Amino acid sequence: MRKSLALAVACASLLTMLGGTAKATPSRTSPALDAFGSAWTEVSAYSTTTTTFEQKGVNVQNMVFKYTFRKPSIVTVDIVGGPNNGVSLLWTGGATLSAHKGSGLVGMLRRTFALHDPEITTIRGSSIDEVSFAQILKLVRLTPGAVSQAAGPTIDDEATDAVTLVPAQPASIAGYTREVVEISRVTHLPKRVLAYQGAALVRKVDFAEVKLTH
Repeated sequence: MRKSLALAVACASLLTMLGGTAKATPSRTSPALDAFGSAWTEVSAYSTTTTTFEQKGVNVQNMVFKYTFRKPSIVTVDIVGGPNNGVSLLWTGGATLSAHKGSGLVGMLRRTFALHDPEITTIRGSSIDEVSFAQILKLVRLTPGAVSQAAGPTIDDEATDAVTLVPAQPASIAGYTREVVEISRVTHLPKRVLAYQGAALVRKVDFAEVKLTH
């Protein structure tokens, strides 16, 4: 009985030193991902022209939008190409967002949607919160799976590092079996995100004309 009690106390002490229980999910990281995290802490807001490609079955969707993010979680999106062209979206961190189209009196007529309402998400179900640098960093760091790093392509005359996440459970990230974040070696922020199902590229997000506020 005393031996069992001593063993239990020793196990509890070991778990405490390790920082919690065996079920805790550790962060996933790499040198480029660490640099991304450090750079992101210095940014208070940014804007970018974002171009997306998505494929689901035989359906393909391409969009272009002006994207502005302000910490902690204020996002404005102006869609300038593709489905919902001319629509503007505002999200302030809650479970809903507002949308309007046009200017003047017509533009003042706003509608409220759930953040992941099919009317305002992409064909693969992505909403405007999921393409922020904050969410990209969080997803790769915290999704259970394997993370690796290699030299990436040159994008807009900037060398990149390609950080690849292979999730333990693809269903946890919209069914993607691999996600690659190509991180600039200049700004240490993402230039492109690629998502695959098997060998097929099913999602691509490009960030251009990035302007930072520190």
